[in-house]
Amino acid sequence: MEFLGIDYPTLARAIIFSNIYVLLGLGLNLTYITTKIPSFAHGDLATVGAYVSYFTIVFLLQPFGLPANIYLTFPLVALVTGLVAVLSYIAVFKPMIRRGAGITPLMIASFGLHYVIFASIAIVADYVQNTFGYLTRNILLTRWEYIWPGTDFLTSALINTTIMVAIITTLLYFLLYKTRYGIVMRASIDNLYLARAVGINVEKVFTAAWLLIGAVTGIAGVYMAMFFPMTEELGWLRLAVVFIVSVVGGLSNIYGAVLGGYVVGLSLVLGATYILTPLNIPTEFQLVIPFAFVIVILLFAPQGLVEIISSLVQRIRK
Repeated sequence: MEFLGIDYPTLARAIIFSNIYVLLGLGLNLTYITTKIPSFAHGDLATVGAYVSYFTIVFLLQPFGLPANIYLTFPLVALVTGLVAVLSYIAVFKPMIRRGAGITPLMIASFGLHYVIFASIAIVADYVQNTFGYLTRNILLTRWEYIWPGTDFLTSALINTTIMVAIITTLLYFLLYKTRYGIVMRASIDNLYLARAVGINVEKVFTAAWLLIGAVTGIAGVYMAMFFPMTEELGWLRLAVVFIVSVVGGLSNIYGAVLGGYVVGLSLVLGATYILTPLNIPTEFQLVIPFAFVIVILLFAPQGLVEIISSLVQRIRK
């Protein structure tokens, strides 16, 4: 089956990867909005989510005869990864921001935080494997995906990741634009000092935002581990792609991640299949395509694609 000359398996994988990168981009954009840095530890939050899901399955679900399904692990994934993100903000970024740290020290701190989380995951993985005998590296969570009746894994993953993106994006929209917390958060983001002056507890607002960051990123990590072997490097190895997603869409706008995720995800998979492969270029060079997008977009719209779209909408209205 083909769509516009693209075979179904390739198109399905392109959309699935786009959905995963959308979720990762949403978390990174929230991180940038609250701390003004693209955190180098963001990918490690995804890795934490993948391991929490795996450990929940092998230690809680399977031993008690419960269905071994990744969606039953999502509440614990969101909670644990959210708490790790909150702890990162409270212990590292919040004190530095209070002391007036600029973007360079904050980025270096996030790089150090990456190694702390990275090493902690490796230690836990080694302990579980040595103590309980479970394989903790180079695992795929594919076998625990929910398969819809009459479909295969690829189709089910396409349906499930698309539904998850729709749910999370819709919930974030209602949270940020239809609730009092959203008003307070947007006010804190737009003018930090004015928000403090009118009595808003900015630290609590941003702490809640980091809980969301961890929860969304952790869920994205579970999906990543269905297509990439799960190791302590799972999120770190794909961090460059996540940065591209956020920059292409626009770091300062949460929903820029949605646009950037689909641009990057589709270009990665379709570009590797229909451009690099016919030219006998190894797929290892597939990042050339989205990086080229970044360069072109930043030349014309330094704030990302959202800026271009906003300008077009304003011109149409005039």
